[in-house]
Amino acid sequence: MSRGEDLPTLPHYLGPGLRIVFVGYNPGLDSARLGHYYARPGNAFWRHLNASGLVDRTVGPADDGLLMDEAGIGFTDLCPRPSLRASELTPEELLAGARRLHEELLAAQPHVAVLGGRQIFNVFAAVSWGLTGRELRSRTFGPQPERIGARTRLWVVPNSSGLASGLHATRLELLLRLAADLGGGADQNGS
Repeated sequence: MSRGEDLPTLPHYLGPGLRIVFVGYNPGLDSARLGHYYARPGNAFWRHLNASGLVDRTVGPADDGLLMDEAGIGFTDLCPRPSLRASELTPEELLAGARRLHEELLAAQPHVAVLGGRQIFNVFAAVSWGLTGRELRSRTFGPQPERIGARTRLWVVPNSSGLASGLHATRLELLLRLAADLGGGADQNGS
């Protein structure tokens, strides 16, 4: 049961014209069971999103599918298979997920893709631009110089899980910066 093979994956809420797409590593078991992104109670994602100014109302896991239309916010994962721990994913799954994610972001061209964790960025950057671990070691959280296509900027923020709680203040600070960069909440579509 811990590997999550018997659980459905989450839908990819990704399409043209979005302001932001939040990219997680893969669905956790609670999220897969409940059918919503960041559904585990200890995950800080929704608390940080609400505090960031990127949304105009209080939102939670049940709102993930509504935010594309309401706020121009989408969701997807690097790998679709639910698991208890990201370490359960195989190298083949990670590479295939990074290729798929790059193609989906290239097609959708959101203004910003927010990668939730340095590990996601490292795998994605290696596949998308051939960047090595040595080249990525000096990278900090926040905006990155690479783009996907002509439009999509990348931001890397700390993971929102309880395991990364030591970086939650940094995560919220970065989301506040992103909201300021984009000009505010859902009424500012970023176009």
